[in-house]
Amino acid sequence: MDGDVETLPAYVVKAADFPALYYLDQSHPRPARTQWINRATDQPLRRSTIEMLLRTMFVDTNTPSVRKLHQTSGLRASFSSDRDRDRFARVFDGARSRFEATHDTVLTAAYDDEAAAERIVSSLHDAAIPREAISLVWRTSQYLDADYRAEEGHSVTSVAGTMLGSGLAGAMLGVGVLVVPGVGPVAVAGALTASAFGSIAAVSGIIGATGGAIAKMLSDHDVDGVSAGLYEQEIRRGKVFLSIDTRKCADRVDEADAIIRQSGKRSRYA
Repeated sequence: MDGDVETLPAYVVKAADFPALYYLDQSHPRPARTQWINRATDQPLRRSTIEMLLRTMFVDTNTPSVRKLHQTSGLRASFSSDRDRDRFARVFDGARSRFEATHDTVLTAAYDDEAAAERIVSSLHDAAIPREAISLVWRTSQYLDADYRAEEGHSVTSVAGTMLGSGLAGAMLGVGVLVVPGVGPVAVAGALTASAFGSIAAVSGIIGATGGAIAKMLSDHDVDGVSAGLYEQEIRRGKVFLSIDTRKCADRVDEADAIIRQSGKRSRYA
């Protein structure tokens, strides 16, 4: 890379606009460097401060120091040319518009463990909710390190049977396992499976800098950017994400919503 990265043309994404990153067109210019900064001082944030910011990004908080952090933080994306920076700015404006126009098409919830999610899936099946309307995402093992790599000679799918567990895998159609950087093996089942691998593969440098690969995958599944960020945090902590695409069960949405609520979860349209 030519030149000093500190003098490269840059675009700063405010923390408040962070969810719009998940709606970027895949063809947008990739930054040469990304860095979390204090927008008031233009100084880099410390690692501990970045961790606090990402942990609280999508959570309402009354803590003055955290609110100030959200208001003053930004992600600076440096580009190799003014042309790339300006084109990124135009593409990001479009991403903001798509985020703001998100439609309510998906019922979502998260469950504490696989057994709880399996019971809900069984209840949805009993209520004649089509299998193709249901999706699940969960970490395949709580004992694997975040930097897990598949052993040489074994594809990710070849080890899926030993990691998935028979319950949820048996209850769903189209189960796959992908390795998400910083998270490890993640199982995806149902309607989400077809698009999940493409979503993760297409994660750009700017999204990768925020650790938002799972949130990008969920937003591609019509989960809004804020909810996607929250659910990524819950999946990382071992919870099981469940969604119901209401377009595929338009005549049974009320039944699906009632089942989620009866499980003690607040059904959340995204």
